[in-house]
Amino acid sequence: MVRDPKDSFIFDTSALISIETANILEKLIELFNIVTTESVIKELEDFSKFDDTYGIISKRILNHKNKFIIKKAVISKKIQFIENTDNELFNLALTEKLILITDDIKFSYHANNHIETYFSTFFLGLFISLDIISKEEAINKLERLRNLRNWQNNIIYSTTKKELEE
Repeated sequence: MVRDPKDSFIFDTSALISIETANILEKLIELFNIVTTESVIKELEDFSKFDDTYGIISKRILNHKNKFIIKKAVISKKIQFIENTDNELFNLALTEKLILITDDIKFSYHANNHIETYFSTFFLGLFISLDIISKEEAINKLERLRNLRNWQNNIIYSTTKKELEE
């Protein structure tokens, strides 16, 4: 079911992997439109060829791709220092006027002056406020992300942990 466009977020590969690592993808699909591009699907398919953690997680994400809104993006404004897939997502967010969800800190930094970006962990706080998960569950999911995504000294982990504990 496609909801109102205001209930849509654009996701990059890193964010989708984090969302599924935290085991909240299915709940996100129930509540929001997941918008992405064919390039992201291709990156997930490339990861899924391996039997490591990211490969297994990518396979689980791809099991839901029929529930995503996959859009074609035209790169009319290019940001230097970021990959082509990221430039597609940036342009899609710009033209669609949607929030981009990414866990790529460099991408977020370069795009943030032009579009609104959030890290995937935003949804942990949102799910607490919607009474979908408890604060303890959110912190456990964040710790899982820290371990599986190797976020030991990562700014996403440290700022989210601080926000969740307040």
